[in-house]
Amino acid sequence: MTTFENTNKEVNEAVFELNKKLGVVISLLLRMIPRDRSSISLREQVRILYGLDMRPRDIAKILGRTQPHINKELVELRNEKKKKYGKKG
Repeated sequence: MTTFENTNKEVNEAVFELNKKLGVVISLLLRMIPRDRSSISLREQVRILYGLDMRPRDIAKILGRTQPHINKELVELRNEKKKKYGKKG
């Protein structure tokens, strides 16, 4: 393995570890958001993360759920939005 390849591998591993730790931080911060003296709902957490342009698979990892479960939540959020703002919204 060349020096470049070795350095590239180390950088990739460091970025991967940093990404995991950031996911934990985001997850903890979401749980700390006060909402009428109770914790924030899963659906609201999904809404916030999706609103920050996160992909469903990344949301699933952060929230400790499966990607199909997150996709189901997103479908329900979209349906709520359609009902609230009409079919075009």
